Amino acid sequence: MRWTILYHRDVAGDLESIGPAAARRVMRAINVKLTQAPLQFGAPLSQNLAGFRKLRVGDYRVVYRVVATKVFVYVLAVGPRRDKEIYIDAVRRLD
Repeated sequence: MRWTILYHRDVAGDLESIGPAAARRVMRAINVKLTQAPLQFGAPLSQNLAGFRKLRVGDYRVVYRVVATKVFVYVLAVGPRRDKEIYIDAVRRLD
């Protein structure tokens, strides 16, 4: 089964901020892993982001939610692993 990927409107800015090479790597991981088996590749998150998952791509994280009833993956945020700002951004984007 192939999953459809939907992006939050601010993900484009996230990808722009990490640079073209890293953005290509992240997009390749999203297109390969999350379109095929999003539950297999990501780890679940908790607290404010319960129901979301995180995917590690090198030094970056992708925060996403799987909506199995509609067969789509909603990518909420992309950012560096080293700082927790990605999770703060993701929570802000929930509103």
